Amino acid sequence: MKICFVSTGDIKDIATSKRALGLANPLIQLGWEVHILMEDAAENKLRVGFECSPEVQIHYFNKSGVLDEIRAKNRLIKQIHPDYVYICAFVFRNIVGIGKSHQKLVEHSELQSAIPTIKGLKKILTCSLEYFSIFYADGLLCASRYLEKVYTRRSKLVCKKTPVLYFPYAFSENLCKPRSIADLPENFSRLTDKKNFVFLGSIAANYGIFTMLEAFKLLSANQNDIRLILLGKGRHYNEAVEFVKDHKLEDSVLLPGFVAEEDIANYFSIATAFLSPMNDTVQDWARCPSKLYMYLPFQKPIITCKIGEPFEVLGDNGYYYEPGKATLLAEKVMAVFESKTNSVLEFEKHTWFERTNEFDKWIKNNFK
Repeated sequence: MKICFVSTGDIKDIATSKRALGLANPLIQLGWEVHILMEDAAENKLRVGFECSPEVQIHYFNKSGVLDEIRAKNRLIKQIHPDYVYICAFVFRNIVGIGKSHQKLVEHSELQSAIPTIKGLKKILTCSLEYFSIFYADGLLCASRYLEKVYTRRSKLVCKKTPVLYFPYAFSENLCKPRSIADLPENFSRLTDKKNFVFLGSIAANYGIFTMLEAFKLLSANQNDIRLILLGKGRHYNEAVEFVKDHKLEDSVLLPGFVAEEDIANYFSIATAFLSPMNDTVQDWARCPSKLYMYLPFQKPIITCKIGEPFEVLGDNGYYYEPGKATLLAEKVMAVFESKTNSVLEFEKHTWFERTNEFDKWIKNNFK
């Protein structure tokens, strides 16, 4: 069988192509022919070289306007002639392959119509696009239990029996491999002078950045041997840097910015615990934090909230605080800081190879 993944944008800014890169090699091992459409961007090429075997066929298109991008993708799909077209994110730039002989699979990783900043006409258009995906798709893949329930209910509402698969993210065994302190470069091993609490993701307010900063501002008053490491960039990165300067937290907070994939395991290996803040909003109930799965193989405590996928995955093994409460987050950090026990997290079933097996079986059961 031949599959073509359709992505858009630079992976530094739009991370939905992570799914294609994660599934590509395992699908090759199962006998699939794999093609990926990606924007011609330096970081995209770097990630492909890092994650994909030579058997994965990558087709690059130039950055352009919406209509030109759609035309370029349709030309490539016509040349490839796949059995399945996998849409990594259902945005206008990815509405391709209409009326063709292949099966169209659409992944939903968030519920955009629930984002608070999307209002008025834009909200109506966004919601309409979500419903249109049900008619467009032959199969829907949902990255969270919440999304699975939403799209199963919506499919029944519009009287279309579209197969729906609960399909959360996973981790790469090559990328997320714990390393001993002795094997780390000196610039990482020297950071073990303190206990490190590590976050990976977008540096944005709705990802809990300022809740974490407020919590460590409180902790720094009495603790000198604790550090917050915020990995990534985002729309509030500069404000976060200013917060650290204004409150003189340079010794307690590290903001290295965008981190190369090959360095993620180095940071994760020096972590005492990981952070994954959530908000009690429809947006956060619906989304699937990909970082959660990357944390799992390092067997460290994960401090998060009883919201959506983190609670679905961690259950009683998570360290939970009330969303948005910096004081309660600080208390939970101290509880982990003072704890002598290690986490025992089930992670083997969250590899990309396991996800690929689930996908392969779902395809065989629903598309014959």
